[in-house]
Amino acid sequence: MPTPKQLAALKRLQEFFRSEIQVEVRSGFARLVRIPESAVVDKLRYYSALGDGDTRAFLDCCAHWASAYYGFVVKIPKLNLTDHPFFSKWSQGPSWHRNFDDVKSVPLLRSMVQQYKIDLHNKVPSHVTKEQFERASSIRSIKAPELRKRVRAALKPFGHYETDVLGNYWCKKGKQKFSVNVDFGGRHAQLRYCVVRPEFKGVHPHSQFRFERAMGFGLGDWDYIVEENVDAVFSLFAEVVQYCFDLPDRIRAATK
Repeated sequence: MPTPKQLAALKRLQEFFRSEIQVEVRSGFARLVRIPESAVVDKLRYYSALGDGDTRAFLDCCAHWASAYYGFVVKIPKLNLTDHPFFSKWSQGPSWHRNFDDVKSVPLLRSMVQQYKIDLHNKVPSHVTKEQFERASSIRSIKAPELRKRVRAALKPFGHYETDVLGNYWCKKGKQKFSVNVDFGGRHAQLRYCVVRPEFKGVHPHSQFRFERAMGFGLGDWDYIVEENVDAVFSLFAEVVQYCFDLPDRIRAATK
């Protein structure tokens, strides 16, 4: 059972994330709308379709979700993600990939191109239309070598000094070392990231910080990085790295 002190810290933690999310809402989701992640697009569309009462419950569930992930920062026992009364609705919103005419996921677009070609070769009707195939074929995605180059450039102001074999980009701000783990090889994303503060090593198996999780809107699996948005994406990447680096200190300050 959580102690009274832990319960008080949990309440402050949830208030902290409610406040963080409200700042994002009041800005018109200024950062979230720029995240190149289809799961975030899905959540934003679902949120915009809800009524007033449900939007409040949705955002409160986002704060609960963020608190469940980041309670380890202040040594709060892990919350059950499903305990929030809105969780079932929050987790079962409409899926972005049901509308193939507006897909913004490079892996899915690649699959559409492949499927159309397979169906054409086999001379069978395809669920991918010719127009959808042509749109998917026209998307110019950014490949891993260029993504790696862009990541290094974005992390230079953070004192990036080494990249290890596990994909950890080691950085140093002042006297504090931290890493940004970046994976370019996922089946469902072009770039997956998390910021790791070494002080939490061994504290919790998921002691990795992502902006999207702090907002309750995604996972940090970016899957729509293309020629048209790549500069904006990596400007945003630097913003979210800074946010994630600062997050544990801000959590601790807010829950004292």
